[in-house]
Amino acid sequence: MALEFKLPDIGEGIAEGEIVKWLVSEGDTVEEHQSIVEVMTDKATVEVPAPKSGTISSLKAAEGDVVPVGSVIFVLEDGGSASAAPAPAAAQPAAAVPSAPAPTGGTLEFKLPDIGEGIAEGEIVKWLVATGDTVEEHQAVVEVMTDKATVEVPSPAPGVIGALNASEGEVVPVGSVIFVLQLSGAAAPAAAPAMAAAAAPAAMPASNGTPSAPPSAPPARGGRVLAVPSARRVARELGVDLSQVAGSGRNGVVRRADVEAFASGGVAAPIARPDAPKAASGVVAAAQPAVSLSPGDRETRVPFRGVRRKIAEAMTRSKFTATHFTVAEEIDVTDLIRVRARAKELGAKKGVKVTYMPFLMKAAASGLREFPMLNGALDEAAQEVVTYHYVNLGIATDTPNGLIVPVIKDVEHKSMLQLAAELGDLAERTRSGKVASEELRGGTFSITNAGNIGGILATPIINFPEVAIMGVHRMMKRPGVVETPEGDKIEVRTYMNLTLSVDHRLVDGADAVRFLVHVKQLLEEPGLLSL
Repeated sequence: MALEFKLPDIGEGIAEGEIVKWLVSEGDTVEEHQSIVEVMTDKATVEVPAPKSGTISSLKAAEGDVVPVGSVIFVLEDGGSASAAPAPAAAQPAAAVPSAPAPTGGTLEFKLPDIGEGIAEGEIVKWLVATGDTVEEHQAVVEVMTDKATVEVPSPAPGVIGALNASEGEVVPVGSVIFVLQLSGAAAPAAAPAMAAAAAPAAMPASNGTPSAPPSAPPARGGRVLAVPSARRVARELGVDLSQVAGSGRNGVVRRADVEAFASGGVAAPIARPDAPKAASGVVAAAQPAVSLSPGDRETRVPFRGVRRKIAEAMTRSKFTATHFTVAEEIDVTDLIRVRARAKELGAKKGVKVTYMPFLMKAAASGLREFPMLNGALDEAAQEVVTYHYVNLGIATDTPNGLIVPVIKDVEHKSMLQLAAELGDLAERTRSGKVASEELRGGTFSITNAGNIGGILATPIINFPEVAIMGVHRMMKRPGVVETPEGDKIEVRTYMNLTLSVDHRLVDGADAVRFLVHVKQLLEEPGLLSL
């Protein structure tokens, strides 16, 4: 029997999605939970899994098409009767993967599926409903955290929540039933008091002392406000009523900049209130720490979960697997500053913002070609040292959801302006949560730069399984000794420290120092980068 798989309203006011890439072809046989297509919304690029095993009989949209919510995007022949689709899933922050509609009547056990990224488990971040609540189709039910994403899982059909089978903070394996839905047309099962007590989310006070049950965005323009998740989050933080904000996005979608502009130029209407009804709020990251302004409070506690815990796990794995060794070098960047100022002027004429990072990237790429032992990995399973013949640089990026490392590929073959343009675009999309999953993979070496914030020296942790990472630190003016034909003299110069952490199992200290000396030479005489 044919199952028509529709792109649903995922509970964030998103009206459409773009078909990025089909991962199957018509006629292909697929397994349950196998990834079928990549879909990009305003906030995320997600992989949509098959709701069951079967054969793809039809793909209803082409790559690059923007399809409205409710459109059939593919048809699956399952050879049997239609049934409820399992839980949606996602590979990127702030979106839930669409699922096929469930039948009415009866009970549906909603399982956490294999999302096609090799992820074996997910963490229950926050329940958005309680046992006994009536929910609509596509209403957000729970926030689930995977390795790099916090996603809202919507209800596949209207009904009543019969049971919540996991507690907030619990890590559940793929395939586990996370909630039970009594579908419309049948009586809801009575939940055991113990289960109800364990599953009901604890109410935490928000920063204004009101309950943290997220309020719905007020309806406007004849219905729900269309807004991207970051806009909803900022609206909650600033106390802005989204119904009063004019949207600049396609079809009037409210974007983050619209909310910020409204807040700076208009009177914000508070939306958090003690009697706010429970509804999907567009929360896309782990719950923020509860803050109380009551006299005498001396500390705030919040569960250790979400992106912060995933970062901690990755850092711990790297620190206790790779044998870290760090070297530092001081660089005179006085000439680099002059060259970059000229490059900035030229870039502006082409609409490209040129920062110092493209110079650092080109210097690092040159060093990695000269010292390839830093551009590799250890395949412990095969007991082989892998050396890459290309340079894919991971650029550590500070985002509202934590530290994310998108990758710019084949750096050695790109010009300075190409790198500047690609870096600007990738950094913006990473901070707004629109970076695609493939743009977070495949790095061979990483650069972390906090120099614009501060700090003169640090020992960065390797982005495992890479074998090296370069840290970039603050520029400082001070007197320096300059060699001239007339002899040494004192001038005001600008200096910056670079650090390099390497996996000492594969890279010797001497090679690490030689790499930094090579980079130092290129940055102190930036004209050499053209060679």
